[in-house]
Amino acid sequence: MANHAIETEPEVHYLTDDEADAIFDNAARHYMKMSGDDFLARWRAGEFGDPERPYRPELMAVVALLPLA
Repeated sequence: MANHAIETEPEVHYLTDDEADAIFDNAARHYMKMSGDDFLARWRAGEFGDPERPYRPELMAVVALLPLA
């Protein structure tokens, strides 16, 4: 029996600025219990210190999304 798979190009969805902001804000609210804007202000002020010492997975989850902010 022959396999007749149809090859298609994967669809790529580029995030809009609003979508990226929403993803970042949702992550900050979920993991850090603060808005994305509040997280950014505190991050830029250095309030979180070194995110790897002590290791805080909730902080790293949001830090990983900083390129979206």
